[in-house]
Amino acid sequence: MNHDLVEQAALRPVTRSALADPVSAPTAPTVTPASTTRPRRGARGNVRVAIVHDWLVTYAGAERVLEQIVACFPDADLFSLVDFLDDRTFVRGKPVTTSFIQKLPFARTRYRAWLPLMPLAIEQLDVSAYDVVISSSHAVAKGVLTGPDQVHISYVHSPIRYAWDLQHQYLQQSKLTSGPKSALARLILHYIRNWDIRTSNSVDSFVANSAFIARRIKKVYQREADVIFPPVDVDAFTLNEQKDDFYLTASRMVPYKKIDLIVEAFAKMPERKLVVIGDGPDMQKIRAKAGPNVEIMGYQPFAVLHDRMRRAKAFVFAAEEDFGISVVEAQACGTPVIAYGKGGALETVRDPSQPQPTGLFFDEQSIESIVGAVDAFASGAHRFVAADCRRNAERFSAPLFRERFFAHVRAAVPALQGATLPAFVAPRDVPAKVSSENAPRVLAVDQSGVLGGAELSLLEIVKALRERVEVVLFDDGPFRTALDQAGVAVNVFDSGALRHVRKQGGSVPKWRAAKDLVGLVRNVMRRARNADVIYANTQRAMVIGALVGRLVRKPAVWHLRDIVSAEHFGSRQLAIIKWCAKLGLAHVIANSGASKRAFVELTKFDSRRVDVVFNGIDAAPFDALADVPQTTLRALLNLPQEGFLVGSFSRLAHWKGQHVLLEAVVLNPHMHAVLVGAPLFGEDEYEASLHAFVVNHGIGDRVHFLGFQNDIAACMRAVDIVVHTSITPEPFGRVIVEGMLARRPVVAARAGGVIEIVEDGVNGMLCTPGDAHGLADMLAELRADASLCERLVANGERDARQRFGPAAYVASVERILQNVVDR
Repeated sequence: MNHDLVEQAALRPVTRSALADPVSAPTAPTVTPASTTRPRRGARGNVRVAIVHDWLVTYAGAERVLEQIVACFPDADLFSLVDFLDDRTFVRGKPVTTSFIQKLPFARTRYRAWLPLMPLAIEQLDVSAYDVVISSSHAVAKGVLTGPDQVHISYVHSPIRYAWDLQHQYLQQSKLTSGPKSALARLILHYIRNWDIRTSNSVDSFVANSAFIARRIKKVYQREADVIFPPVDVDAFTLNEQKDDFYLTASRMVPYKKIDLIVEAFAKMPERKLVVIGDGPDMQKIRAKAGPNVEIMGYQPFAVLHDRMRRAKAFVFAAEEDFGISVVEAQACGTPVIAYGKGGALETVRDPSQPQPTGLFFDEQSIESIVGAVDAFASGAHRFVAADCRRNAERFSAPLFRERFFAHVRAAVPALQGATLPAFVAPRDVPAKVSSENAPRVLAVDQSGVLGGAELSLLEIVKALRERVEVVLFDDGPFRTALDQAGVAVNVFDSGALRHVRKQGGSVPKWRAAKDLVGLVRNVMRRARNADVIYANTQRAMVIGALVGRLVRKPAVWHLRDIVSAEHFGSRQLAIIKWCAKLGLAHVIANSGASKRAFVELTKFDSRRVDVVFNGIDAAPFDALADVPQTTLRALLNLPQEGFLVGSFSRLAHWKGQHVLLEAVVLNPHMHAVLVGAPLFGEDEYEASLHAFVVNHGIGDRVHFLGFQNDIAACMRAVDIVVHTSITPEPFGRVIVEGMLARRPVVAARAGGVIEIVEDGVNGMLCTPGDAHGLADMLAELRADASLCERLVANGERDARQRFGPAAYVASVERILQNVVDR
């Protein structure tokens, strides 16, 4: 999941009525989608469920709730005003019935501007064929029309805040405090309030995400609401009892989050360090207020957020939130909270007046109040126990939410009496279904014939789309053979002199390059005329794809698998990438957040047209070797049986850092190095330098060059540790995930996309790029600490299977290509 610190939905405790009837019974009616022949309303064994959500444009707090509601009713049909999701994993690949707003101008980027039409639009969604309607509402979803024989249960994240208690704040922020536009806005909001009250009467049962929201529901609708806290992925956060000497705040930088107040407060406490994680429109203003004791980290991937949350002395939270999911996440790490004493925090944090406190509150959103609270915390930090914080956070777990919500629905629907909660299946384990009707025809383009990481990742895609994909390669080799074996249509066009162009530049004569470029474009154009979208997998392929797409008027999508910076590319190549981005790229798929950020920074490309999709790695080859003894694999590979073997798995290239591993071997006499890989792109001199190093340092008996190997799974399971030693930022780090699937502890260089995979000390170990001494020390520690290795292996395998499965990867790419063609 993506903890990107966007505004989250609220939470609250469950009331006793929601748990009055436990979820158990010897027989269970099924919950089925609607059919064209509608059976008797409420008939046991055929309960049809519709789920209505306001809008599907991102994955934030409300969508986390929706994800768990779908898990409770996996056969339900989905409805929404608009659906512009690219990653549909959390809705299990379900199709969504949308309103007419979906097709209005600028709906993708400015759907909120159509607020005046939303009441009308939600009423046009036809849910009459369903027995149960569940609305997930923070705006208008609860206004869907239902009949007297239908049960409508509304999970309310909040009544429409900008129409009720936040109207004046909304008008001020929108600069609509006076004039004709202000009068029109006030009239629209008045109409929406009247509509909101009227439609509340058609809801049979309200569920609030907190007592705070339940009071709002009572105030606005004059209705009681049961309270069921929203789900928090507590299991994604691990307890840490050892705290470092810094405080943390993490949030999207928007005014109501009050990050600026926290930063100003710590400016008055120069002896205390504050770390700030997050991004947003107030970033520059907050940076300007930060003193030398405040570290503004900006947006960070989940691994970094998790690391800082685990190590922080306390988490500081100054917003008035309906819930505040980050407050619970911090406690799940064993980190106490210093929070503004209003809103949802009062329900998720136990202050010192209660047994086993997990934090304390300040009374005002002011600098002085925050300073006083931090001082009070520092003087009594011994009162807060990490294990108590963790236990408190576990009250908000996703399994508990599913149990409570399903019990509430079952109690409200007579036909569901005796129904049992379906077994939970993680969304990424559900095969995503994309309709084959009007599915786009894809021309996939790759420059290489070798089986590198990019080619292995492309192979997963084209195998899934083989009925409507054709592949074009600019070179022949093992990749062509793999495509043939997979039954994928493939053509090889000779790239001529262009094959000698490298990322860092080349010495090909301009006239030859131009001649071969024209020939390559002409050949690819012939294949592209029958395609709906061009899918370029590598940088040279992207250049050809962008040109061809422009000429034949077909959208070109680049699957970016590089960090486009001066460390990886020459100045001419970077200029070409910028030119192609402006010329002909419709969309970009980045293999990590690091790759996306570098590309957007270089090209100024619209970040909304860049999606991050982690590579998918198939666990089957590793599972097939689960029962094969390591001794057998070592014998097959001619490796020593008793040695402590550390494996490196990548092509032999200076930036991949194999020399760092060899330097660590010199420092650690108990260690053997196994180098799997060969030089691919004119890097033979580097391979020769590695062999020379081995000879010069007399470590030939402890260094094993295996060259290119087809069976990476066998090689990885033959070693004790998998290392990743790149000395410049790695775009993704496929080898790391493979090492996790091989059930081997992983040590990786702390840079680039690697930190989006590895959580230091949790599912792997991170070391400084290029630091051979640090690497040698870390490997010696792992050799001596079996319990640490076991923990890294267990967590690594779990994360690799949950986050990097091939089904979700393929489905995400397929959906993006479909959306590009639709646009």
